[in-house]
Formats: sequence, structure tokens, C-alpha cells
Amino acid sequence: MPYKLSMLISVLVTTMTFSGCGGDSGSDNNVTSSSVDLPDGKTLIFYDAKSSKQYSYDTETERYTQMNVAEKNYDMEGKSGNIFTWFDPTNGTAIDQKIIMFKDTYDYSVDGNVTYDDFHYLGHFHTEDDAQVFAAHSASEFDPDNNASVKKLAALKRLSSALNERELQKEKILEVLPADKVLCNYYQIEHTEVEEEEEALPYIALTTNGQIYIYSENNETLSQIQAPIQLEGVTECKEDESAIAHYSEEGVLVFSAQTQKLYLVDSHGDDFHQHSTFTISRFLPEDFTPTQMAGIGEGEHDHDEDGYEE
Repeated sequence: MPYKLSMLISVLVTTMTFSGCGGDSGSDNNVTSSSVDLPDGKTLIFYDAKSSKQYSYDTETERYTQMNVAEKNYDMEGKSGNIFTWFDPTNGTAIDQKIIMFKDTYDYSVDGNVTYDDFHYLGHFHTEDDAQVFAAHSASEFDPDNNASVKKLAALKRLSSALNERELQKEKILEVLPADKVLCNYYQIEHTEVEEEEEALPYIALTTNGQIYIYSENNETLSQIQAPIQLEGVTECKEDESAIAHYSEEGVLVFSAQTQKLYLVDSHGDDFHQHSTFTISRFLPEDFTPTQMAGIGEGEHDHDEDGYEE
């Protein structure tokens, strides 16, 4: 299955809404019943491939929003897809985090360059009236036969390059992953600002039995830097029923459809470890059981606190 503004987004305003470009918010803009304490500054999008339902969740306001609202956002009702988060280096000084809902028939490892016909929507934040608004741009806006702008066509070329880089990351992980382990999902932690000389950040590899291997890179070779981490309760993992989302340069949020939980795995100066778990039904509707997740924004939480298990 496929898949990432300078972090001006890192503090998302409480008036954030989810819409098509220039529209207003979706329905069910609800506050969760109790504090969940997910890292602030993140917007998470959850999708159920079985029902085509999709909800967003703002970790700062602790509100969820039903995204399948006609004429207000991209409605996935009756469609199928796979979510990918893209860290797009739009210019020399900023990275714009974007979310792409690919069609589930598209396999970038086989099909290569992305065209407008390979995805449903591409979403990112716009600033409108001093508020951050999530805009889901329909794939038709990227159709060259429908007067797609040079800027939009250039974005598809950058996206294709990012997907190619992801395939190279996978190859590096497979070269060093223990022979008795099967790769389920993977992610290289990314910088949120463009720098002239960037230190290579760790690779996160999630196996089909719920273990996480952490690798560092030196001269294009990966080496394991600590003992693997077993995610609590995860015994089975499928690529299209799991996700690894950027939390910060010190860690990630891991989603498991099997357990319907998020796992905060971070290091903050020490070995990577399972810091916290979060049960999905505590902050999304109880009748919603997502199979996929994507996240944008720079998460923040108090490292001095004990792990807040749920």
C-alpha cells in the first residue's frame, strides 16, 4: 500500500476545519468525552476501507470531524483507497505536509510515476482568515487535459520522486531485517525543515508479528541500534491495515487495525520505547473501526510525564 510548510503547522489553531478548498467544515464536529492526551499539534485522518467512512481528529482541540460531506470535502462514500502522507519540499526553505488518498488499484512499486488517475484527492493546509483549513483537492484538478496548472503537474513529479525514494528505503530495510521476520510497514523519520546538511534520521520497521526494529544509516548502510520493541497486543500486521505517522524527529505514532489502538513510540534522548497507547474508540465514534490512518503536523507531549496508558 502506498502513502508525507515549515512547521508553521506545528501549532494548529483551534478553529481548524476540514473542507474542500475555500469551503467550511464537515459535519459531526464533536468534542471527545474526556481528555485523550494525544500529542498536540497533530491532525489525524482515519479511513475504513470496508465502509469508506473517513474521520479527521485534531489532537489539540480534541474534536473529530466526519469527512464524507458532499460539496464540503472529498466524499469517499462508495470508493476505495489507501492513504499516504507526503513531506513535500515545495521550495528551498519549507516542507508542506500533504495527505494523498490513492486508489487501491495503484501500486507505485509497479506502476511508477503518479498521474491524476491514480488517486482520489490530495489534501493539505491553507491559511484562510488566519486559520489553518484542510483543503482536499480532487484528482481532476491535476488532469493536464482539464487545464491543470504547471504548479500542480510539478507537484505530481515531486510526489513520484518521493514514492521512488520510499521504495529505496524499503530495499535498505529488507537487506538488514532478520531472515525470520516479514516486513509489514516502514517509515524513515523525516525532517520538518529543509536544511543544507541534514543528519540521517532513524528508520522504523514494523514486522507482521507487531515488532518494531530501529535502524540508523551510515554511508547508505543500515544498522540496528537497539533491541526490537513489541507493540502491546499486536500479533498480526498487514500493510493496508497499519500505519506509521510522523510524531517528531524523536518518534512516531503507530496505528494497528488489529488492536484499534495508536502507539506512541519515541526516544527523547534514550532508547526508543512504547511510551503510550491510545484506544481509538475513546476519541472517535464507537461504531467506526478504521483500517488506515495518516497524520500531519508536529506533535508535542510532555516527556516528563509517565506513559499514559489506555
